[in-house]
Parts: sequence; structure tokens; C-alpha cells
Amino acid sequence: MMSKNHEEFEFINKNTISHTSHVLFGNMMKESLIRLNLEVESGYEVGKGPPKLDVLIIRRSGKQWSKAQLEYLPDGIRQSHCEHVILELKYTESINRIAIYHTLGYLSSYVKLKSLKVDNVCAFIVSSKTPRKTFLKQIGFQKTDIKGIYSRPKDYLLSPIQLISLNDLSNEPYNLWIKLFSSKQSQRLSVLRNLVALDLRRINQGLTKIFLKIINFWSMTGEITMKKIKQEVLRDTIELTREEIDFCISLFDIKLEDVIKQKKFKTEDMLKLLKPEDRLQGLKPEDRLQGLKPEDRLQGLKLEDRLQGLKPEDRLQGLKPEDRLQGLKPEDRLKGLDIETIEAYLAKMKRQMKVK
Repeated sequence: MMSKNHEEFEFINKNTISHTSHVLFGNMMKESLIRLNLEVESGYEVGKGPPKLDVLIIRRSGKQWSKAQLEYLPDGIRQSHCEHVILELKYTESINRIAIYHTLGYLSSYVKLKSLKVDNVCAFIVSSKTPRKTFLKQIGFQKTDIKGIYSRPKDYLLSPIQLISLNDLSNEPYNLWIKLFSSKQSQRLSVLRNLVALDLRRINQGLTKIFLKIINFWSMTGEITMKKIKQEVLRDTIELTREEIDFCISLFDIKLEDVIKQKKFKTEDMLKLLKPEDRLQGLKPEDRLQGLKPEDRLQGLKLEDRLQGLKPEDRLQGLKPEDRLQGLKPEDRLKGLDIETIEAYLAKMKRQMKVK
């Protein structure tokens, strides 16, 4: 039989995980959407003081979602025509009748508070766990044409409420961020691989920080160990670009040698991972220069650096006599010649001048 202290610990632990997951979920949605001209608010106040709605509110000003907004809005929400969207995350508990009643209550409170028409507000229960088929049948929620989305479109009371099953959403880029909160380890690891391969320009510094906090949250709660995360990210390393690998190294504190050990790379594939300075590290100068043409060896060197170490006869090799003498003063040109050679040369020049 479970002791009272143990029950209290389990309750506190569960509440802490639930609260942290809601905070991370809210921060992630805010960071990805606020910069896209959307209002995002969590812990919504019903009145001047408590209680607060434990939900996330997304509001848009335009008549429809913009193209940029649709890149970050998950299925269910992106197909919605409502200007106000309420999201209630269920992270530690399964969907039940109480959850439906709560969401219906949040919806009515918000509509009344903001003096809105019901048609302008949609509510989504975001479920980390896959809903039980028996329960869905009991409450009459049915699959829609969109994978992972359930609704009761013909129900007068419940038609504004839809259910998002995170484990069942597709791996489209716009679903990835919200799927970080799915309950299945296989889904989260799949999201990690897809996010790393995503266009890195879409992952700003703020999202990266939240991404790290979510991963650390998994590790702290024991849901997925950091070792498992690193193994999964490295699994398809051979298919990643150098930029993506650098992202993994900085994000997950992975060493380059661990990346190389993970796969049996062909020589050319392994070299693609290495920066030029890494490829040359430890090589002797003659090994670095091997196979290079003379002109390639000298490329980028200053004139004085090219000539350094060459013997005088090597520097002059291949030069025409006039090129060798260029820039020399007359006295320097005559240095080292005996008087007989100079006089003979002068006599020759005089004879040539008389002939002309």
C-alpha cells in the first residue's frame, strides 16, 4: 500500500511537471508567433485577480493567417478561420470528460469577457497522450481529414472545440514545434531529427534557447536521457550538412570526433565534415604540399615569402639576362668582372657603333 508521504510526493512531482510543461509550451508558442504579428498570451486572467485560465490565447488582427504565420501554426489551428484561438495543453493526464467541461468553461468565460461572438473563437485541447478510442467514441469525437485532429462539427455545444493528438500529427515542418510535447519518445526523437535538418534560418536564438530548455526538461524528468538524444541526433549524421552538424555540436555539446565515430564514413564524406585547418592538423609541410602544382604552392604568398629560403641561383633560374639585371645600378652590374672583360666589352661596343 502506498504511504501518504509517497502519495503527496507523487502529487507534487506531477503538478511540477505539469506546470513546467505549460510554461515551456507557452514560451515556445510566444517565441515562434509573436514576431509574426500575432498576440500570444498565457495564464489568461478572467477578471482583475485570480482565477486565471490555464490556457494559451492566440489572437490575429487580419482576416486570415499570413503565409509567414502558417509556417509555424500546427494542423487544426492553421485550418481555423477564428480570430481568437484558445489552447489547453494536457501533458500529464489523458483526455477525459472533465477536460472537455473545463475547455467549454474556458471558452464561455473568454467569449463573455471579451464580448465576442462564439463563431469568432475556437478552442483546442492539445493532448500529449493519444486519446483512447473508447473515450472518443463515448463523447462522439471523430477523426477529421487532417491527421491527429478530432472534432464534433454537427454538435451545437461542442463544435467550437477540437482535439489535437500530438502523437498523431504529421511531421510537416509547421507541426514540429508543438510535437515536442508529444508523449511518445519515438515521436520526440523523430521531431529532433527533423528540426536539425530544418532550414536553420527558421530557428532563431530565442527558439534555440527554449529548445534546449525542453530537452533539459526531458532529461530532468527522466523522459529521455541526454545520451539517448545524442545517439538519435547522430544517427543520420552522414546525411547532414556541415552547417547542420555544427548546429548539433553547439546545441547538444557533441564533439566532432563523436560524429565521425558514429558512422563508417567514406574518406571523401569524412573530409566534408572537417574544416580546412582540421584536415591539415598534424601533417608535415611536405605532406601538405604533396600533389600541388608549383603555382598553387605559391598562391597567396607575398613576394618576400615566396623567395625566402631559395638559393641565389634558384631565384634567378629561367630569367632572361635583361630581367636579371633589371633595377641594378651600373656599378652593381659591373661588380665581380675583371678589367680585361670590361675593356673587351667596351671595344666590341665601339666597333658596332662605327659600323652603324
